[in-house]
Amino acid sequence: MTKFVSLLARLGFWPYILLFTLLAIIISELLILAQSYWLTGTYFDRNLLIAGFITPAVDGFIVIFLTALMIRHLVTIQNALNTAKEQLVEYNSLLREVQDVAHLGFWELDLKENSLYWSDAVYRIFGLEPQQSKATFETFLSYVHPEDRDMLVREYEGSIMACRTYSIVHRILHKNGAVRYVEERCRHTYDSEGNAVKSIGTVYDITERIADQYKLQRLFDLQCNIVIQTDGKMLKRANRSMLHFFGFDSIEQFSERYPCICEHFDRNNRFFHLGKLPDDSDWIEALQALPTKERIVSMTDALQQPHAFNVSINHFEDDDYIVVFTDISETILEQFSLEQRVSRDHLTGAYSRDFFDTHIDTLIEKALKRNRALGVILFDIDHFKSVDDTFGHDVGDKVLKHLVVTVKYSIRDEDFLFRWGGDEFLLIAETESDENLKRMTEHIRQRVEHEPFTGVKRLTCSFGTALHVAGEPIERTVKRADMALYKAKESGRNLVVQSQA
Repeated sequence: MTKFVSLLARLGFWPYILLFTLLAIIISELLILAQSYWLTGTYFDRNLLIAGFITPAVDGFIVIFLTALMIRHLVTIQNALNTAKEQLVEYNSLLREVQDVAHLGFWELDLKENSLYWSDAVYRIFGLEPQQSKATFETFLSYVHPEDRDMLVREYEGSIMACRTYSIVHRILHKNGAVRYVEERCRHTYDSEGNAVKSIGTVYDITERIADQYKLQRLFDLQCNIVIQTDGKMLKRANRSMLHFFGFDSIEQFSERYPCICEHFDRNNRFFHLGKLPDDSDWIEALQALPTKERIVSMTDALQQPHAFNVSINHFEDDDYIVVFTDISETILEQFSLEQRVSRDHLTGAYSRDFFDTHIDTLIEKALKRNRALGVILFDIDHFKSVDDTFGHDVGDKVLKHLVVTVKYSIRDEDFLFRWGGDEFLLIAETESDENLKRMTEHIRQRVEHEPFTGVKRLTCSFGTALHVAGEPIERTVKRADMALYKAKESGRNLVVQSQA
C-alpha cells in the first residue's frame, strides 16, 4: 500500500486527476453499454451513452479530486513523519556519541513506579554493557564508593525535602575495580500536592579532570614560592609553601579565617596593600596596573616575621588567576638599608640634605593638597665652637645627638628634621600661619634651653623661620630663614626671628 501511495504521489496532482477521471469515464461507459443491451437489446443507445459520459465525468472528477487532496495530505504527513523519524534516529545516534565522548550520561527515576532508566553512557561509565541489566536505585548505590554512599543519600533526600537541585562529586567503583570520580547533578518534579514524582539527573565522569587537578597541585607544591589560584575574592588552590608560611594545615582551614590572601597584606605604605584601593576594587587588577617593580606586598609569617614579596599574576582560566609570590625580603632589606644610609645623617640620625633635595617637592605638594603652608625653621647652637674647643669633639658629637633627640620630642611625627651642616639644622613643618609656626618654634627653643646636656649642662639655640609662599623657589624660602637666623644671632641669640615674605 505504501508503494502504491508513493507511486501515486510521484504522478503529480493534476496528472493523477486526469488519469483517474478518464478511468472513471471508461468504466462508466462500459457499464452503460452492458446496461443498454440489457434494457433495449442494443449496445448503442444515444441518450444512455451521453448520460453515461456526463454523469461519471462530473462525479468522478469530484470524487477523485477530493481523494487526491486527501492522498496528497496523507503523503505530506507521511514524508514529514519519515523525515522526523530519520532526524530522531540521527539525533539519538549523535546524542549517544556525544555522551560517550564527554563521559556524560543521564538517568530518570520514576518515584511512583520506582523504576530507573539509565542512558547507555551511564552503563559505560560504570564499566557495563549498555542495557545489559535492569537499572535500579539499589544497583546504582552498589557502584558508589562505600565511604560516599551515606553522603550521597543524604544529599539526594535533602534536596527532595528542600525542593532544590543538587550537584555533588563522589567516587564510584568501576566494574574492573578502579575508583573513578563522577559529578552528579539532579533536579526533581512534583505533583500538585507537593510530592516528588520524578528525579532527572546526569552523571559526568571527571576522573581525568581530577587527575589533572592532582597533577596541578603537585606542580604547585614543588614550587618554593607561594603559589595560589584565585578569582580575586576566593582562594581556590594553594601550595604547601603558602600553608607553611601562614602556619595552616589545609586550604580549608585557611579559608575559614581568610577567604582571600589579600587580607594578609601588611598595611605598610612602602608596599601595596588594600588600604590604597577604593572600596570594592579588585586587588588583582590594581596590581596588574602597577609597573612590575612596584608589584610588591608585605606579609607576616606564622612567626610574626614580615616578608616582602614580588607578585606575578597570570590569567589561568575563566576568571581565575595563578598568582606567584616571590620572597625578596633580603633584596628589600638591602634597599632599605641603602636608603637609610643615604637619607639619614650617620651621626645624629636626622635626615640628610640629599633626602631634602629628593623629597622637598613632594612635601610642598602634600602641604598644598591639605590647604596648608610649609614652614621652614633654620637653627643652630649658640657658641657651639666653644663647646668643641673646651670639651673636645667627642663631647660636641654627643651634644649634637642629644639636641636631635630633644627636638624630635618637641615636634610631630609628620615633621622632618634635617642636619643642614655642622651644628646647623633645618626643620620642615606644615602649618596654617606665621603665628602657629612661631609658637611651635618658641616651644622648641624653650625645650632646648631647659634641657640638661651631659658635660656642658646648658645650651641655647637661635632660630630663624620663614613661611613658604606658593610659587616661591624653596631655596629662596630657606634663604629667608637663614637671614632671620642671622638676625637672631645679632639680636643676642637664644631668640626666634621670623622672616616676612
